[in-house]
Amino acid sequence: MKRLIILLLLLAAVFPYAAAGAEEEVIEIRTADDLRNVSAHPGARFLLMNDIDLAGVDWTPVSLRGEFDGNGFGIYNMTVTRVGEDTRITLDGNKKEYETTFAALFSVVEESTIRNLKVIGAHVEIEGKTHCFASILAGYAQHCTIENVTVDGRVRLDNEAVMAGVSGVAGFGSGYIRHCDARVELIFADKNRTSRCEQFLGAIQATGYVQIQYCTVDIDAYVSCFGYCHNGGILGMFYTSGTKFELGPDNRIINHNTVSGRIFFFEHNPDRRAYCNAIVGETLTKMASRKPNDTRGFSKKETRDFSRTLLPENCENPVYSDEIVPPADGEWGWTEHVCQTCGYRWRDSYVPPQ
Repeated sequence: MKRLIILLLLLAAVFPYAAAGAEEEVIEIRTADDLRNVSAHPGARFLLMNDIDLAGVDWTPVSLRGEFDGNGFGIYNMTVTRVGEDTRITLDGNKKEYETTFAALFSVVEESTIRNLKVIGAHVEIEGKTHCFASILAGYAQHCTIENVTVDGRVRLDNEAVMAGVSGVAGFGSGYIRHCDARVELIFADKNRTSRCEQFLGAIQATGYVQIQYCTVDIDAYVSCFGYCHNGGILGMFYTSGTKFELGPDNRIINHNTVSGRIFFFEHNPDRRAYCNAIVGETLTKMASRKPNDTRGFSKKETRDFSRTLLPENCENPVYSDEIVPPADGEWGWTEHVCQTCGYRWRDSYVPPQ
C-alpha cells in the first residue's frame, strides 16, 4: 500500500496538469453549425475563432452551460423569429410562477460565463401567446457572469401572455454583468387587453437579481402595456425573483454605468404603477447602491393615447433611401435605411472590421 501511495505521489509530481488538462479542453467555434452544437456540450469551454455571419439564417435559440469566450470576435446579422425549445419557471414581483419561453442567441444560460463577444446587427422579432423573454444575447441567464460583451440590434415582442420582457443583454436571471455595451431598439406590444401583463424592459437586463457595473447604454424603447410596466434604461426590475443565488450586501450594486436615449411608453391599467426610470424601473430587493451613474442623456415620455401600438416607425407607406457605410478604422460597416417621410432609420447587412 505504501508503494502505491508513493507511486501516485510521484505521478502527481511528474504530471501535475494531467487531470486539469482534460477539464480545460476547449471547443473551437468557427461556423454556424458549431454554434448550434454548444448545447450538446454542457460544462464545456468554447472559444470563438472568427466572426460568424448569420445572414439568411432563421436562428433557433440554443441553450448554454459552460464558458463561452468570444475572443473579441462577433456574431452578426442574426435574425430570430422563434423561441428556443427550453423553458424555465420565472417569477413576477408577487412570486407568481410562469412557465416561460425565451428568444435570443442563447435561450437558456445557466451557471455560465460569457465574455469578449460582440453580437452585432441582431433582429429579434417574436409573436406569441406564451410567457416570454426576448433579448439579443440570452433570454434566461441564471447564476451567470457576463463581461466585455457588446450587443447591437432590435428586439420586438408582440405578446398575448402575462409574463413578458425585452432586453439587450439578458432577459430574466441573476449574476454579474460588467463592462458591456448595448445599442438597442426595444419594442414591447401587449396584444391582450383583458389580462394584465407583467412587463419588464431594460437595455442590459429585463428583470432579476444582478450586479451591473461599467456598462454603456444607448436605448430607444417603445412599450404598449395593458398591465404593469417595469421599464429601466439599465434594468426593468431589481428583485431576487425566487433565485437562491446570493450576491451579498456589498455586491447589490448598479453603478458606474452611462445611459442615453429614451423610453416612450403607456400603461393602460386601472391599478396604475407605470414604473420607468433611467437606471432601474422598480426595486423590490434592497440595493446597496445605484450611484454614481451618468444619466444626463436619458429621457422618458409617457402617453395616455392607448389607441395604437407605439413604434419607432410611423409611416404606413415608408420610402427609404439607403446608404452603405463601409468598415473603417477597426469599426463595423453597415447599410443604413432612412425613411424620407418620418426620418426613422435602421441598419442591417453589417460587415466586420477589415
